Amino acid sequence: MRTILGAVIALVVALGFSSAASAVSGYAALGDSVASGAGLSGEQAIECDRSPLAYPHIVAASAGLSLTQLACSGAKIDEGLYGSQDGITPQLDAAFSGGVPSLMTITIGANDVRWTQFLRQCYYIKCGYSVDTARSAAYLADLKLELNILLAKIHQKSDGNPPRILVNGYYNPFSSGSCDEIQEITSREASWISGRVSAMNRSISSTVSKYSYASYVPISFRGHDLCSSDSWIQGLSASAPFHPTEEGQQAIAQANLKKLEKLQSSRESSRSFRERALGLFD
Repeated sequence: MRTILGAVIALVVALGFSSAASAVSGYAALGDSVASGAGLSGEQAIECDRSPLAYPHIVAASAGLSLTQLACSGAKIDEGLYGSQDGITPQLDAAFSGGVPSLMTITIGANDVRWTQFLRQCYYIKCGYSVDTARSAAYLADLKLELNILLAKIHQKSDGNPPRILVNGYYNPFSSGSCDEIQEITSREASWISGRVSAMNRSISSTVSKYSYASYVPISFRGHDLCSSDSWIQGLSASAPFHPTEEGQQAIAQANLKKLEKLQSSRESSRSFRERALGLFD
């Protein structure tokens, strides 16, 4: 009987049931300018381009959690999240300063893979050559390494009881056609950029999948790309080109909330199984 009970308990542990962290302090949002809400109205903390219209505020309000918004424009994983960015306290340190958050969202990677540099190269010169692809692959390899370090540090800082972590992917700004906004970028270059976005998302997703306490959240602006009639992306004349509009931020928030709902449903289903399994021995 003890052997069977031990097997059931082992199965429960394998399904991801662990004790809750002793200290809980709401929701911490980490990331770059996408997560900070660059270019949107009501910007606060100018050095970080934070706006109350950014998706973390929507997630916090919908989930009923107190928000610690730490995302900062220009952040990279080693220079912003677990390392200092221009003298600013590392976001990870700030996130754990009041205890272990119950939820953490992370949007990071674009600056690590030099996304803006490649965009500028495509727009002002040319891009998509084999040397560009090789450079991109090297940056992607570094992104995976840094993301592994970040997730390991989160586990360490939470004493083995990490918060639920949602790691966001990135939207593709060029999912259809061409328009005046990107007239300097050829269809071949736009296709190359789209491929780099997909490669970045695959790198993020594959790394996150190794950690039971982290989940990847795909972000799609399909039908609302830069050249659509209902774009969710700020144009070239905006203060933060290629960043989400208010509608885009709402879409990112909904993707995160949908993932949270799915995780909660899965957890409740597994808990029901656990209760039924342990009930066999009452």
